[in-house]
Order: sequence, then structure tokens, then C-alpha cells
Amino acid sequence: MARTLITEQEFESQFTLAAGFGDSSPIRFSSKIFDFYIEISPEHRELIFIDCEFLEPILFCKGVQLVQEVDEIIDGDDLFNEVETNVFSESVTFRVCQFEKKIQFDDVIFSNKFKIHNCTVNDASFRNTTFNDLADFWLTTFNKDIIFYKTDFNKTTVFSMARFIGNVLFTYSLFTTKVIFARTKFNKGVDLSQSIISGKLQPFDLQFNFKEFKAEYVGKDDETFQNYVDRDAIIPLVNKVHTFQVLKKAFEDIGNYSDSIIMQREEKRAFRTLTKERANENRINSNNRVIIWSKRWLNKANKWLVKVFLKLNKLVSNKKGDQFILWLNRWSNNYQSDFRNGIWFTLLVTIIFGSITLLFTEAFHNNICFGDYEFNKQAFTKGVRYLFTFLNPTRNLDYLDSLKPTYGGIAYLFDFLGRLAVGYGFYQTIQAFRKFK
Repeated sequence: MARTLITEQEFESQFTLAAGFGDSSPIRFSSKIFDFYIEISPEHRELIFIDCEFLEPILFCKGVQLVQEVDEIIDGDDLFNEVETNVFSESVTFRVCQFEKKIQFDDVIFSNKFKIHNCTVNDASFRNTTFNDLADFWLTTFNKDIIFYKTDFNKTTVFSMARFIGNVLFTYSLFTTKVIFARTKFNKGVDLSQSIISGKLQPFDLQFNFKEFKAEYVGKDDETFQNYVDRDAIIPLVNKVHTFQVLKKAFEDIGNYSDSIIMQREEKRAFRTLTKERANENRINSNNRVIIWSKRWLNKANKWLVKVFLKLNKLVSNKKGDQFILWLNRWSNNYQSDFRNGIWFTLLVTIIFGSITLLFTEAFHNNICFGDYEFNKQAFTKGVRYLFTFLNPTRNLDYLDSLKPTYGGIAYLFDFLGRLAVGYGFYQTIQAFRKFK
């Protein structure tokens, strides 16, 4: 059915006093185009918009309602009082609607069902909004960044098959009972780190574009952090880490360990970036302190000491431990998400440490595979057998004695390091298989 233009007078005529207590049927608009600004205040009747297009902003706001006083009756007439309220006591439904401008629900309370089904929303605001009944955003697309700021979801909340084109942040949002993210699509980022989940988070088949999930490092700048999550819809890097921790735990709670591993992988990737940024910030701050100190206490003749201090300070303050562990996790099993990485990692460290160990033995120099431009098949077979022996981290040390180590026995050191590396590779491969437990 083609949409037709509705006038402002036709729209307002639906909200007259006569259509209040005397008529309990819903206020319904079907296949209409609204080209004027709309303010909707609380009504005694259900609101339904189906297949409508809104060309101008919509504001849900406080309004004056007539409240019936049943305690006092004069000459048989009921008394009514005007009361200002922000409570929408009847359900509100938008189905197959398109919002070209902003729709605003700030500081209002929906005590009945609220549904936005299969709609396209360019811009929306849910600041201090309260949903005391079902809040359903099924199959709805949000085209811009959106912040659910201090939004209370006190009953079942549904974001099934919703699509968020920009960032979506649940800043200080409250989920009291159950929130369902089923086949929800996040084209950019999502921030659940600041939300209060006292109920149950139920994710299913979430769809991310991980490459487009951008996050910014904030550091210790509290004001910038607050502006990011309250106003700018920018996700801080630390929030990205905690969001994937929340999602990992939610998948584990429903027994979906394969998807929880994916969330863990993204958590570790984000945490690796976070540790780098923190190390850089610490190094810069520490370097600045050294420079300030040097300017105060060193003369020109001793300026060369500053360079020495900076290099030593870099080695001490970088805190490379976490970064190295995350780097190993990335290449050994992709944060427990890919057993193939574990296999290749194990084979690679076997070849590297096995070759270096063999290089510092007499047997290697006496049995080179290629000599006088001829291939020595027997020596090659011995080398392959040696690598398979090296692949066993519990091997006996006698094998190395028979190869006659040189250069002060440095081969024993690389044999020891090789055992650690190969054993770690086996462990990481097994950990990746636990994804399917």
C-alpha cells in the first residue's frame, strides 16, 4: 500500500479529549507520511504506527493527563484532575517505519510494551529512558552511533536481528531480567563494559566486523573517557577488552564454548594493543621525567649521560612481558581459536631449535647433506630422524652426547630451550582443541 501524506491537523485530531476515556481503541496510523515535527505526550490509549515515514524529528515528552478521581462524586459527575507525567501507561508500537530525523525518548517511562519492529532509524536518543515491560527492537537498523545512556531495561529486552551501522554503547544501562542478542549485527563496535547486568545476557550467532571495531586509547584522562562514553559514542580501548570479556562469559554460561573462544581471541587482541599503548605512555612519561631531571642537574659536558639514561629507562619501563605472552598466544594458537597455528608453531620451533642445536655439534659438520655438489641421502635421513627425535620433549639426553657438542657445550642450552618451545607448542595445540569441548 502506497504511503500518503497526512496533515498536522489530521494527526492532532486523533489526540482529542473525546478520544480519551470514552474510547479505549488504539490510536493507529497506517501507511502515512509525516512531514512535520511531532511531540507525543502520554496517552490513555495504545499508539500504533505501521508502514509510516517520518521526515521530521519526533519527541516523546512529558504531558498533562486527565486522572479520574473516584473518591469524590458531586451530583453523580466524575471529577478529573490534570497531572503532569512522563509515564506512557499503554503500549507503543512502530512497525515497518522509517525515521529520517531524530526520534527522542529521553527521560520517559514506558510501563507497557514498547516495540520497534523492522524499522530504519537514522538517529535516536534513549537517555534516562525506562522500560518497565517488554522492549523489543527486532530487525531494526540504527544508521548512526547510538548511546543507551542510563537506560533501564526492567523486563525482557530483545535486539534480535537488529543491525547497528555505527557504534552502540550501553553506558550505565541496567538489564534487570533477560536481554537477547540473537543474530544481532554490529558493523562497528559495541560497548557493554559500562552496563549493569543483574539479569541474564543471552547472545546467539552474533555477527561482527572485527576489522571495523575501532577503539581509542584514553589512558588516565578521565574527562576524555567520560566524553567518549557519554557524548561522543567512541569506545575506549579498555572498554573493548571488558566487552569481549562480558560476551565470553555469556557464551560460556549457555554452553557455547566455540563462540566464547572467538570472544576470548578478540579480548586478547584488544588487550595486546592496550598493553602496547600503556607501555608507550609509561615510556613517554618516564622519558619526560628523565629529560626534566637532566636539564636541572646536568651541564652541557654531561649531556651524553641523558642518552644513556633514556636507553636504560626504555629497557626497564617497557614492561614487555605481557606483550610477549600475547604475541606467543597469537602465533601459537590464535588465542585458543585455531589448532592449525599450534601445529605449525610446533613444527617451526622444532626446525629452528633443532637446527641450531645440531649446528653446534661435530656430527653436523661431518655429515653435511651437500658435499662436493652431491646430495648425501644417508646424511639427510639422519637429519630427518634427528628432527623427529627433537620433536619429543621427553627425549633422553644421550642422543646429544653421541653427536659430540662443540663450543663449550652450547648445544645443551638450545636443546633445553627447544624442549620448552616444543612442549609449549603441544600445550597450545591441545588448548585450541578445547574450543570444541
